[in-house]
Amino acid sequence: MRITLASRDTELCARLRLAFARAGSAVRVIDRLEIWSQSVLDDAILLHAATTGSATRWCRVVRRARHVGPLIAFCETVDAAGVAGVLDAGADDVVSASVAPDELLARLRAICRRNRVRSMGQCRVGPIVVDAANGEAAISGIPLTLRRTEFRLLSYLVSNADRVVGAHELMRDVLGSVNTANTALIRVHLSQLRRRLGAAGNAIETIRGQGYRLATEPSEGDRQSA
Repeated sequence: MRITLASRDTELCARLRLAFARAGSAVRVIDRLEIWSQSVLDDAILLHAATTGSATRWCRVVRRARHVGPLIAFCETVDAAGVAGVLDAGADDVVSASVAPDELLARLRAICRRNRVRSMGQCRVGPIVVDAANGEAAISGIPLTLRRTEFRLLSYLVSNADRVVGAHELMRDVLGSVNTANTALIRVHLSQLRRRLGAAGNAIETIRGQGYRLATEPSEGDRQSA
């Protein structure tokens, strides 16, 4: 896997290149404006940006260029609302620019592991079918139009059907958030996902005091609204 670092900060680039080289990983540095012409479709891209707003714009550029590899945005300033926008724009993870190089590499490896699992094929729970390899989902054969974060959330729930998953787990593994204490984003995304699923959204249960479950069969007594 080739790692491409998109940044204009020469000092940061030099520091990361040295740290990654020590870990045995080579890094190619490009200017963000070169993403269109210089990035390879399956490169792992580390995108440096001043703000989450800037990262959101550049993530859209990357994905519109049909880049399918891992994409991590690391920003000088990070806010919870902005993180959601960056993830919806196509990032696999969002971290602060102060993140340690070792942690950045570890996050990249974790994304690659998740991507290998997603490439295994279709998963079905009742009428819901998720084709992770092609990034598609359907209900009773009718294609769903989902935002990227909604698709990742549905994929995670489908692959963990009938298991209660905590909000902190979803924050970490779906949103890639370091601050797992702020679970309000998960509630928002789940609410949006339920609406998009229509009647099938009732299968996503909120288990009081524990988390959420995509049930293969309806249960009684422990479900409440998100």
